[in-house]
Amino acid sequence: MAKAVPLLLAGGGVVMLWSGIKGYSISEVLRNVVSGKSPTSGIGQSSPIGGLSMADPTGGAVVSSGGISYSGSSQLQQLWTSNGGPANTAAFAAKVAMAESGGNAKSTSGNPDGGTNVGIWQLDTKGVGAGYTVAQLQDPNTNAKITIAATKGGTDWSEWGDPVTAAVGYHYTPGSAT
Repeated sequence: MAKAVPLLLAGGGVVMLWSGIKGYSISEVLRNVVSGKSPTSGIGQSSPIGGLSMADPTGGAVVSSGGISYSGSSQLQQLWTSNGGPANTAAFAAKVAMAESGGNAKSTSGNPDGGTNVGIWQLDTKGVGAGYTVAQLQDPNTNAKITIAATKGGTDWSEWGDPVTAAVGYHYTPGSAT
C-alpha cells in the first residue's frame, strides 16, 4: 500500500493538471475516472463550474475555472467585430490573438520592459495596456476595444512582437494574403 500512495498522488496531480488545461471540473473528471467512464463523459454545456456553464451561451467562449478562452478563429472574429473592429481585419486579429495568448483571456506573461502582457491580445501594462489593471485587461471586451484602438482597427501592429505580426512587417493590409 505504501508504494501505491505516490502513484495515486501522481495520478491525481495529472488529472488535476489535465482538467485545468482543458477547462473541466476536477471533481467531475475524477468521478468519471473512478467510475470507469471516459474522463469527459457527460461533461458539456450543462456542466457548471463555479456557477457558470462550460460554454458561453452566445456560442463564443469556453468558460473554465481558469477564465474565458476563445478556442476558434470565428469566436475571436466575433469578439473583434462586436467590439467595433472592422470585419476586414477580424481574421488577422484572430490569428494574432491565437499567437499571443491561445485565445485565453486570463493569460499573462512577462514583458522585457518590466510590465506584464495581459489577456487575449497580450496588452502590456507598461505599453498599450498602461492605465488599466490586470483584471480590466483580462476582460475580453475591454482587451478587444483597447487593441482595436491601438492597432488603428487592426492595421498597425507595431506594438506587438509575435510571429504573425512580424510576418507582415507589423502592418496588415486588409485583403492581403496572410
